[in-house]
Amino acid sequence: MRDPDGNTTVEGLDNTRRWEGQPYPPEQFVEDAGVLEGVSLLGSGSVSDMLWARPAVTILGIDCPPVVGSAAAIVPRAAARLNLRIPPGLSPEVAQRALTAHLRAAAPWGVQVGIEVEATGSPFRAATDGPAYRAMGAAMLEAFGRPMVSLGQGGSIPLCNVFADTYPEAEIILIGVEEPQALIHAPNESVDPHEINAMALTEALFLQRYAVAG
Repeated sequence: MRDPDGNTTVEGLDNTRRWEGQPYPPEQFVEDAGVLEGVSLLGSGSVSDMLWARPAVTILGIDCPPVVGSAAAIVPRAAARLNLRIPPGLSPEVAQRALTAHLRAAAPWGVQVGIEVEATGSPFRAATDGPAYRAMGAAMLEAFGRPMVSLGQGGSIPLCNVFADTYPEAEIILIGVEEPQALIHAPNESVDPHEINAMALTEALFLQRYAVAG
């Protein structure tokens, strides 16, 4: 599911899109992700393109005999759990069909492929040109001492699309602390107390500014 450059390659899914927001410098990503010295980044696009504008397949787990306790016998089956992250503008139903067809077509030697879909979720991209976002930008500038920029996130919260469909005129803003050092969802995740303080101040300033804007 990857070409020689390391691009996720699923027949029927565009893997050439470009990210239009703030760039993610490769050297910063290498530091944030803890990439080992001498390891090259995959893909023909920028880090921002690969993370936020293009589909990406990740193998989350594999079921096969472990080395410890394995025997001199051929095992007739193996299983893997994978995730396909899709960018905004791509339907999860279209992506699911493309991935399923791609996996079946790529099976070698007459291997039989069974696929079970656990769940799907739509990507989400917020509109950032409304009064609430302007008020949030001003609040963050004061609280953090630097301008707010537009970045992406490697996963979406499906509820955002429900809100967007139900309240099409509403602006959707999720508040949280997720700098790379926090290692969110890792066993040793943590949050810098200074970030909590700054975000609390940001929210208070935002409410003041948005009340005036409204």
